[in-house]
Amino acid sequence: MDLYRKSAITVGILFLAALILNLIASGMLNPILDNSEYLHHAYPNKDKIILANLLNFICAIAMIFIPIALFPVVKERFKSLASAYIVFRALEGVLFIYLAIQTLSFISLSRAFIQADSLSIAALQAIGESVQAEIYWATVIYIIVFSLGGATFYYLLCKSKLVPRLLSIWGFLAIALLLVGAILAIFGLGLFNHMPLMKGMSFFAPPIALNELVLGIWLIAKAYNTRVVPPSHLQKI
Repeated sequence: MDLYRKSAITVGILFLAALILNLIASGMLNPILDNSEYLHHAYPNKDKIILANLLNFICAIAMIFIPIALFPVVKERFKSLASAYIVFRALEGVLFIYLAIQTLSFISLSRAFIQADSLSIAALQAIGESVQAEIYWATVIYIIVFSLGGATFYYLLCKSKLVPRLLSIWGFLAIALLLVGAILAIFGLGLFNHMPLMKGMSFFAPPIALNELVLGIWLIAKAYNTRVVPPSHLQKI
């Protein structure tokens, strides 16, 4: 198998793994943590929260390895862009792991809340609101970093012509829409004035999620455009 084919399949699998695992984890976590009674529900649903975050840890690893798998085929012509993409994805992974750890902390907080006397309940609610606020702002920062990394990635794809231009343009537009959502969330405008962050982002995220799904399948099935591959890269490995 040549270097480009191996890289394309690996990147495609990692994209699909990150996307699908994150969707599953979000589907498990959001109904619990977006509920106004999350302190009542987190501990009774601790197994679901733990499993969801295990999936998120795997998702974070997949994120970090996407640019690493891409790097060997673009380093000669686009080393700066490829290196920048590695940095952005590494930051994403770190933020994603931080968010998972913060989410896991609700298990202990919920257990203390359920067992607390009336004098402690208000203090625990205040702690819960503080953790929720940290998660909110860390998630907004994550979305911004993801958007910057995505813009770098799709610009790299445009420059290298490794995939059809339509996929790259679609990715750019979808990333721009996601970034608009993050900016609105920062200032609490529009949907975010009365809606939880992730529920509000569900109106901005589908185009990039669908793009990553199509891109992952395309890379696995079609690989990179070999017409732009330097002959020296087509050796068997």
